[in-house]
Amino acid sequence: MVVDLSRKVYKDQKAGTAKIREVYSNAAVKARIAEMGKEISADYKGVERPVVIGVMKGAIFFLSDLLREIETDDPLQVEFVRLASYGAATESSGVVQTPYLDLPNIVHRHILVVEDIIDSGRTAKFFLDYLKGQFAPASLKMAVLLDKPSRRVVPMEADYVGFKIDDLFVVGYGLDYAEQFRELPFLGEMVEF
Repeated sequence: MVVDLSRKVYKDQKAGTAKIREVYSNAAVKARIAEMGKEISADYKGVERPVVIGVMKGAIFFLSDLLREIETDDPLQVEFVRLASYGAATESSGVVQTPYLDLPNIVHRHILVVEDIIDSGRTAKFFLDYLKGQFAPASLKMAVLLDKPSRRVVPMEADYVGFKIDDLFVVGYGLDYAEQFRELPFLGEMVEF
């Protein structure tokens, strides 16, 4: 099913129209997040003071839904960073930007990073290496909503994966194109923009 959103898409000062093909429905996304929450809950049973770091902006809805599905003995400490490598493009620029990378002292804690997508792997590798160097975590794991292994440039695997996808440009559920379409309640491929 292709959804004609009849919205203007702004690209290089020229407006166009977007058509988005639904890849995963809202129900499918929520069901998979519930399953991931159970997996994470089992792995974090008995873990002292776990820290969850959401990578904004793309992980916003995935993070909030996932947090409600995780059950731990100790309360979760939730932190946020903002990293980017796409900008307004449909491919990673290869350069990781760190507009907001301010974290409290979480030395030797159990850390779970929640990210929207692993594409090239550069952003994930950069951030995990940063956390290892700065905080020497007791454990460090990553949960991603989408994994696009065909685009991998650096070796990187997430511990928890919502969906593996082909080389599609996906929006919705927090993922965007030029800061647009994050609010869509499903994951969809941009087929015309």
